[in-house]
Amino acid sequence: MTWMRHQTGAYDSTSVPRVKGARRELRRQIARQSEQILAKYRSGDNVDFKVCPLYKALHIK
Repeated sequence: MTWMRHQTGAYDSTSVPRVKGARRELRRQIARQSEQILAKYRSGDNVDFKVCPLYKALHIK
């Protein structure tokens, strides 16, 4: 999940306010997005590889 957070989300480029819990909440939001991406693969649904951030991250040349 950590790798996905850094590769498929805007985690590294997002500025996080210096408020207690803000970074944790950002991680949770991106983790939910990562779970949604993985859910498509796990369910066997058709995945549009042209727009899938996971596919793009795995196939960087």
